[in-house]
Amino acid sequence: MAAPTAPARPARPSGDRIPTAVRRSVLLVLAVLFLAIGLHQAACDAPTVDEGVDVSSGVASLVRRDLRMTPEHPALPKAVAALPALLAHPIVPDTEAWERGDWFDWSDDFVAANEAAGRLDDILLYARAAVLLEGLACAGLLYLLARRWFGGDGALLVAAGWLLTPYVVGIGHFAMIDLPFVLASLGVALLLARWSDRPTAARLVALGVALSAALASRHTAIVLAALVAALVVDRRRGELRAAARDVGLLALLAVVGLWVVYRGLSPGGSSSGVQASFEGLIASGGDGSILVRLVGALPLPLEWRAGFAYLDLTSGARPSSLLGQSWDGGAWWFFPVSAAIKVPVGITLGIVGGWWVAVRRGRDRRGLLRFVVLPGALLWLFLVAQPLNLGLRLAMPSLAFAFIGLGAVPTLVGEDLRSSRTRVGLGAIGAIVLVGLVSTAVAVPHSLAWTPSPFTPAYRWVSDSSLDAGQALWEVRDWARAHDDPYVAMDTTRGLSTAGWSRALSDVDPDEVRGWVAVGVTPLMQTRRDETVWPDPSSDPPPGFSLAWLRKYCPVGELGGGSVLVYRFDEAPDPAPGPERPVEPCFGAAASTAR
Repeated sequence: MAAPTAPARPARPSGDRIPTAVRRSVLLVLAVLFLAIGLHQAACDAPTVDEGVDVSSGVASLVRRDLRMTPEHPALPKAVAALPALLAHPIVPDTEAWERGDWFDWSDDFVAANEAAGRLDDILLYARAAVLLEGLACAGLLYLLARRWFGGDGALLVAAGWLLTPYVVGIGHFAMIDLPFVLASLGVALLLARWSDRPTAARLVALGVALSAALASRHTAIVLAALVAALVVDRRRGELRAAARDVGLLALLAVVGLWVVYRGLSPGGSSSGVQASFEGLIASGGDGSILVRLVGALPLPLEWRAGFAYLDLTSGARPSSLLGQSWDGGAWWFFPVSAAIKVPVGITLGIVGGWWVAVRRGRDRRGLLRFVVLPGALLWLFLVAQPLNLGLRLAMPSLAFAFIGLGAVPTLVGEDLRSSRTRVGLGAIGAIVLVGLVSTAVAVPHSLAWTPSPFTPAYRWVSDSSLDAGQALWEVRDWARAHDDPYVAMDTTRGLSTAGWSRALSDVDPDEVRGWVAVGVTPLMQTRRDETVWPDPSSDPPPGFSLAWLRKYCPVGELGGGSVLVYRFDEAPDPAPGPERPVEPCFGAAASTAR
């Protein structure tokens, strides 16, 4: 390797006031708290809308050694979560859907079979435990990244802020691909920064392996790959041969690593019929997208390229909702506003203030820009280009990079404890930690559904995976058993429903409804907000499909921490559409009234 052409990283910031042993003890306590809360909720919550497909496809890849059920998203996170789930001895049904390679219908078969056998709860708990550990690992990488610029005290505040944000444990105790991709993104950023400090062959290999893991975790890792290539070329500016060599080796390692993951999970590939369907997906996606054609031409596993094409084909303008407003498609402000609503206000202010301090007073601002700001911003911009506003979870990597700004707050604490700057710094640190602890405690046991004041009640501000991902199904079932044949409308994972304990609200006209009604916030605000979002344009929606009329009635109760709203009607409700933003609740009232 050629000698570095740029100065090595400056010495780590000094001035830490908290002893290393104390920092480690604090991190250990926070890690135990994070795991305890996460495991408790992992044992209690029903499967989210996506977990049925993700867990079933991960189990199938390990048991059947076949990736026919994993084209929608890359295989690695699902396989990692499925590994401990094998301890529950899951049933892997051999049905017609398996032969067709229909991953949605086969997920129905998998979930239904394992629920009937009493194994589903254990399967979910073990898979979710793996993702919780990945959430802890994210805190560790955030600590290491923040320590580069802000020292140990700043790194401790960053890790604490992450672990004490209810939405992190809320989304982190579900076996989905969001937290694994955060882990992969942070790992790429840290290894890229270390290679830039001292560009050795060993560090380049580690970076290439991390890139392959990121690509095997989410297709948007293409953005990270492009950024890494650009920064490697910049680091090697003036050394054309060295730059070409390093970028070429990284590309080779990333591609080979991706092949190792896919062929390691499926040595023989899928049947010829399934492979033909994958080729058809790639061809269909390439007809309308230059990017799909370019990716389809790369020497990548067939299943990975099919997944990329499928996501492009299905990334049309979907129903979205935020701030009590609903629309179809994307909005550039959706994820920043979602983060401001879901992250405790004190931590949000700390992040904003910390970045202000970092820009004004920070050291090595160029490094912060290259290894923190750019990855987070580019991943967010990639989401902006897609009309998929399905909740804050999609932007979790960008949110994680934003958390690093918290590390600048302790740098305000100087030697003079009586100075105004030091008092501001100490006050800010105390407020951030206190707000995090209180928020964490208050959010239990519904961390995903929790929103801080003043963004309450949550259903008037957020929906989808920022509030209601179907996780309250078990609670709704118990509630339905205790009531008189209520009506229910929920978005749940495939293969599960409330049938047998309730009546479907979509089966009746609104003016025929009497008695108890339970409705998830996501169908109320997005998937069933009116007839225009009926997914099958060739047929008319059922008589009770639209829930627009319900938004003018006040809910008398809530389930799942507010992810499901409860209504009661003693008289026929008015079927006329209500306002776009649901009305304020009337919790505890005898009946729902129009407002």
